Amino acid sequence: MRNLMMPILCALFLFLSGLLIINWQLWHLATLSNTHTATASTQKIDNILAEAVSAANTAKQVAAQGCTRDGQLGLGTEAALKPHLRAIMIQLQGQIICTSLPGNGVLIVNPQTLSNETLMLLPGNRLVNGIPVLIFQMPIADGRVIVSVSDAHLQDVIASATNSADMALVVGKRMLARTGDVTDWEAASWKGGITASAHFPFSVVWQPPAFFSLTRLLQQGWSLILLILGLSVTVGVLIRRYKRKSTSFEDDLRKAILHGEIVPYYQPIVNGDTGGLYGVEVLARWKHPKSGFIPPDVFIPIAERSGLIIPLTKGLMAKVVTQLKPLLPKLPDGFHIGVNISARHINAPSFIGDCRVFGKGFQGKEVKLVLEVTEREPLIDNPHLVENLNTLHNAGFVIALDDFGTGYSGLSCLNALAIDYIKIDKSFVNRVSEEKDSTILLDCVIDLAKKLSLRIVAEGVETQEQLEYLNRNEITLLQGYYFGKPVSYIDFIKVILSKPREAVSL
Repeated sequence: MRNLMMPILCALFLFLSGLLIINWQLWHLATLSNTHTATASTQKIDNILAEAVSAANTAKQVAAQGCTRDGQLGLGTEAALKPHLRAIMIQLQGQIICTSLPGNGVLIVNPQTLSNETLMLLPGNRLVNGIPVLIFQMPIADGRVIVSVSDAHLQDVIASATNSADMALVVGKRMLARTGDVTDWEAASWKGGITASAHFPFSVVWQPPAFFSLTRLLQQGWSLILLILGLSVTVGVLIRRYKRKSTSFEDDLRKAILHGEIVPYYQPIVNGDTGGLYGVEVLARWKHPKSGFIPPDVFIPIAERSGLIIPLTKGLMAKVVTQLKPLLPKLPDGFHIGVNISARHINAPSFIGDCRVFGKGFQGKEVKLVLEVTEREPLIDNPHLVENLNTLHNAGFVIALDDFGTGYSGLSCLNALAIDYIKIDKSFVNRVSEEKDSTILLDCVIDLAKKLSLRIVAEGVETQEQLEYLNRNEITLLQGYYFGKPVSYIDFIKVILSKPREAVSL
């Protein structure tokens, strides 16, 4: 269930993140669209009011000549040629003397009571026909010109915006909504967008789009939603497969330990001068029933990470005792049997007991049980770990520092732990060649070990040249493909029989 939840949560997180990004993009586009629409609507109303200014200038000339029959005809013609205008009226000394309507008709109720503002929105109760209107006023001598703008055209401009924008025209403290109603408006209480005209005293106000809109998301982003859904499902499936593969491998390793599929292989440690067999390093090999042998660099890291390295090592120790105990009479005294120990196992409560059980399996024979501690993990940072190793050293176990010079600990380990041997990593030995200065690093390591009275095992010996170099430097214990690869128990018996038997003096 736990392995199923992680892919589901990852896919859900990716999907929700994608939805959030899509929603943000659509919201941002809607905001830009509303702003653009408000700007365009403002420009349209500016153009309408420019017609009103032109008509007012014509009316101004008519007023200067007196409201003659020709003047009234001119006003009617001007109103007819300006499609957005409803009526043009001339007021002198508080009286309407001339209009563009037939019979000098007046649409505004009590026009003499109007204030002198350039622009005004009048509600329907101020007009004879009950329809709200926008009026433009231009002052003239002893009066003013009043031009009314058709509400239908204003509503067309406002209604061109999307429903979400909820656009309206604001003049002074009144607002003409897209429904055609004129209501009071307070700038202080308005929280939406405002686009003011640069030429006339009006503004277009609009509501910003909601940050989240399911309708907008489904209508405009459905294709992206499907894409994100597909990607999320794909990622979830891939994570599921990866987790299943990783978990399956760990489960397979656990079963392999229980079924005894982890078997010991033995790599000889020989005397470089005589060729005599002085010991072995025990290496774990996994013989999978279907996949064959699985390399240790594949399953050992998983075992260390999962904690399976502890039962793996215990099982390996038990097999070594079972296999080598019958061979003890064939082995020389002082024979080295080296087992690799991880820091996680050393720090486990059962470690000392596990090693003592391992040691009891060889009672009656003078063999050296070597605990090879790798430098892949920091050792001296854990006092309990150092204490456990020193306790076993005092109990007769031999402590070897494996892969010396390649890991965390280095010289600090030599100071904190009771080290008997250092195993020089093959990366140093591989440098030995005919080239000048190829052995500088190795010379330093050997010189350091000798000054600290530490015995040395050289790993990775593969050539005659490397052997001769190590013999010249009195490195007796050697290990590598030059002397033999790690072999199974049956082949190791053949190795014992083929090597000269000599007492181990180290």
